[in-house]
Amino acid sequence: MSRFQPLERLRNVGVIAHVDAGKTTLSERLLYLGGRIHRIGTVDAGETTLDHLPQERQKGITITAAATSMPWTPRSGRNVGQEHRIDLIDTPGHIDFGIEVERSLRVLDGAVVVLDGSRGVEPQSETVWRQADRYGVPRLVFVNKLDKVGADLGASVQSIIERLGARPVVVSLPIGEGAGLAGVIDVVAEEALRFDLGDRGRQPRVEAVPESMQAAVAAAREKLIAAAAEVDDEVLEAWVSQGAAAVSADALDRALRVGTLEGRFVPVLAGSAHAHQGVSPLLDAIVRWLPSPLDRPEITGSDPETGAALTRASDPSGPLTALAFKVAHDPWIGSLTWLRLYSGTLEKGRQVLDVARGKTVRIGRILRLHAARGEEIEAAQAGEIVAVQGLKEVRTGDTIAEPSAPIVLERLVVPPPVAEATVEARVAADVDRLAIAVGRLLAEDPSLSAGTDPETGLVVLRGRGELHLEIAADRLRTEHGVEARLGRPSVAYRQTFARLVRVTERLKAQNGGPGMFAVVELEVGPAPRGSGISFVDATRGGAVPKPLVSAVEKGVRSALESGAGGEWPVVDVEVRLLDGEVHKRDSTAPAFERAAAQAVKRAAEEAGLVRLEPLMELEISVPETSLGDVLGDLSSRRGEVKKTELARAAARVEAKAPLAELFGYTSDLRGMTRGRGAASMRFFGYAAAPAV
Repeated sequence: MSRFQPLERLRNVGVIAHVDAGKTTLSERLLYLGGRIHRIGTVDAGETTLDHLPQERQKGITITAAATSMPWTPRSGRNVGQEHRIDLIDTPGHIDFGIEVERSLRVLDGAVVVLDGSRGVEPQSETVWRQADRYGVPRLVFVNKLDKVGADLGASVQSIIERLGARPVVVSLPIGEGAGLAGVIDVVAEEALRFDLGDRGRQPRVEAVPESMQAAVAAAREKLIAAAAEVDDEVLEAWVSQGAAAVSADALDRALRVGTLEGRFVPVLAGSAHAHQGVSPLLDAIVRWLPSPLDRPEITGSDPETGAALTRASDPSGPLTALAFKVAHDPWIGSLTWLRLYSGTLEKGRQVLDVARGKTVRIGRILRLHAARGEEIEAAQAGEIVAVQGLKEVRTGDTIAEPSAPIVLERLVVPPPVAEATVEARVAADVDRLAIAVGRLLAEDPSLSAGTDPETGLVVLRGRGELHLEIAADRLRTEHGVEARLGRPSVAYRQTFARLVRVTERLKAQNGGPGMFAVVELEVGPAPRGSGISFVDATRGGAVPKPLVSAVEKGVRSALESGAGGEWPVVDVEVRLLDGEVHKRDSTAPAFERAAAQAVKRAAEEAGLVRLEPLMELEISVPETSLGDVLGDLSSRRGEVKKTELARAAARVEAKAPLAELFGYTSDLRGMTRGRGAASMRFFGYAAAPAV
């Protein structure tokens, strides 16, 4: 597949959703209609293109983000007849693999949010929406599964308003409901689109709007025009002076693009990926209303030496600027680094700057990704997403730049681990290989971390939940050839300071040669929950030079992350460097780093440490007859019920509970409700744990 030019015909788009909303099925249909695949696989049969890991096919869920490219020529809108390229990333819907969504949204220009039409906005839908908010990613919503009994487009749209605080504008309506779904109405063009199952929904039959739906279409179009009029004066003038009939489809198309890019509203499309209904209009909408790289703001970063703010435009002729947002290990070709190019052009064999390590490296092969395979290309340019070989030391979040124009881009937000388990090699021959394999897993997945159990010496793997750890252990076997035994998952606790203390640490050492001298005065105390580690340089008059301040911060963070003498890492703490002393000859960065670490450990002894446990937000759906049993069970788990709703003989419960009480909860819930209950959870924050 050739690279498409100009850049305004490129779309970097992610598909994001709650688990089981039909996201991977939708991606499979998109690839089929785009001509990228010629046979449609199913999740149940483990045949989908983008779910290529053995664990994904076995469990029927997406675990890692998968990328592909495909052409699309829209049949409607201002871009009709113009071939575009869509670079698509399919992301996981399960909370345990949220880092894949986080790093994908960090580099994408637009997103399609998939909702189950019978459920509307679900907990993970809300999580991925907030992630997209954080990166300012324009979105479309595809309300899927409208062929299911109980599916309701109107209720799904209302849930967008109530749970996401967004402004949805409906641009397509379903023809029929449930098993009778027979097509969609294009509200913009006021035409009916019917999709034949024989050609898998490739070419819609365009018909007049059925008489029975004309009133509903007119009402939806009126609301659409009202939203469009807020961003387009031409629409406003035609609407006010001549009425809705005078507003052209072209004018609405233009206004929808502006409003979507500005985040003023979110177009909502209806359909069913499984039933091949409404998928090609979604591809048209991606091209028509989501941004190209040229529509996105310039990327911002900083000078690695001075910290001064820098920007880079999406310009192929500009200085090379790229973010490494994913590292993957391929058993056949080795380590691959996924890059989003923001500026410049990258050629095979070129020398580039690994900014984090301050050294130049040579680019090996460049691949345009298609799930587990890649198509080798000679060069890539600003706006593109590719995978490259040759960046062996680069990690997720690192910046690749022009050697003569270095820049550091903002790193990713990595969620904290909340569960941990020991992992050990089953045979002695695999002990050394286990360490190498775990190192590769950590490089690929920054939401995993590892340590050593001080009592047994075993490797401790920390992650986002039971499933995350289970999959990691299985990947050690399938991808790295290491048979490993995973221990029973437990809670990954944290600590914080009980009170504010001030300490002064004086380091003076002389060993015959150059000495070590450092004096630091720190104020250390608890900070608001969720704030992590905050370091403030409060010195005056240059008491501690800037390079040594950086060493102090490094020592502080290292000590806190290793527990400051306690059992678990320390979080939610503020450290202020108040003063210090410097020796002209013997004060070095290592000396100040060591003094700072010692000061933090002494501060922890004086202040005392409080154990923190992770809390999870729960959303539980159960039959009304089981509600009493479920609420009683939550109470026994130290749960706090926030909200209970009754609808259609079913109950929805929102609650918070400690993770320590929730291992195995899904199975227990199914037992209480005879298999009819379902629950999802997401990390809420930390709270003081009860004394043990």
